[in-house]
Amino acid sequence: MSKAVLIIECGVAETRAALIEDDRVRRFWFGPARGDEADDGSARAGRRFAGRITAIDKSLDAAFVDIGDPLNAYLPIKKAYRQNIAQGALVAVSIKSPPRQDKGAVVKFIAASVDATKPGRLAPIDDAAVEAARAIGAGAGSMIVDDGRACAALNAAGFDADIRYEEHPVCLFETFGADAALDAAFDRVAAIPGGGRLVIDEAQALTAIDVDTGGLAASSPTRLREKIAIAAAFEAARQVCLRNIGGHVVIDFPSLTTKASRDRFRDKLRMAIGAIAGAGAASFSKSGLFSFTAPHHAQSLLERFTEPAPADPAPGRRFTLDWQARSALRRLEKRLRAAPRAKMRLVVGASLGAYLNRRPVWRDRLQDRYGARFEIATDADMEERGFDLSEQ
Repeated sequence: MSKAVLIIECGVAETRAALIEDDRVRRFWFGPARGDEADDGSARAGRRFAGRITAIDKSLDAAFVDIGDPLNAYLPIKKAYRQNIAQGALVAVSIKSPPRQDKGAVVKFIAASVDATKPGRLAPIDDAAVEAARAIGAGAGSMIVDDGRACAALNAAGFDADIRYEEHPVCLFETFGADAALDAAFDRVAAIPGGGRLVIDEAQALTAIDVDTGGLAASSPTRLREKIAIAAAFEAARQVCLRNIGGHVVIDFPSLTTKASRDRFRDKLRMAIGAIAGAGAASFSKSGLFSFTAPHHAQSLLERFTEPAPADPAPGRRFTLDWQARSALRRLEKRLRAAPRAKMRLVVGASLGAYLNRRPVWRDRLQDRYGARFEIATDADMEERGFDLSEQ
């Protein structure tokens, strides 16, 4: 049986999962809290939506469709359903690729008749834990979940894995090192095991990855460069999966001077890229740059959880208000679980407080799980999206 483990945390504000292979996090998944699934209208690949046609562009032979997302989706028009495409028509579509930066999702036509009166997500809508397992749990020999009802839902879904419910004072993401891996996944620089580093830059057209040897020296520089190039290939593939990077990826590997070392490296490179499901169009340019394409089933972590601003975690970006809100509640829930007799006080900035007040169900779930052992207060003098947690 596979040694890969899927861990699923069911928090009051979100469900998150991580696939662990060989004691390292390979992939992440983030979705709504259990009970909020019907309200999650994010355009992930494969999801079905009712969409209203807002415009038809004859020069592109395509339609623009309102699916409830801020950006209209793009629907190529084909002969088989051309007669159903009309301004204002409500049709059923599925997501082919999700929105990316300032471009809307690409969708495909399903049907002209739809059981809906306005744009929005269509059934089937899975339990969040089940969707997480279907999205990233393929090949996992075991699944560990911290919610008993989610465990029952996973068992009922018929996954071929050892599924068990475990609840500990320390959350699953911390126990398996996924919290640290998640923090690192927003960094521009990633260490290469054995030495050197990757510098990862996501842009609208492509993702560029530079392999930096870090000034390493050895008695055999040729062999060292080959060793670093091979380690970089496997780490780059892991980072593409970990950060959920899709589209065109270009990697600048160290140049190798002998045919034997180039052949060995290319064999290992094929293995590394082959571990990315759906990767293709791999080739080297005349200048030695390696490029390939990766599936774009969902937004990358950077696209989804950060926004343009002159701040961290990357130059010109900051975490979204939604990410900060869920992070604050995650931190609070983590402390309430770890210290069952403690009373906690979460102080948030004005924008964060207003955001949480618009979602009272999250506070209600905290109350149901942990009783009256917490207080959430707004401080107008705190940074708008900041938060601070203390024990009372």
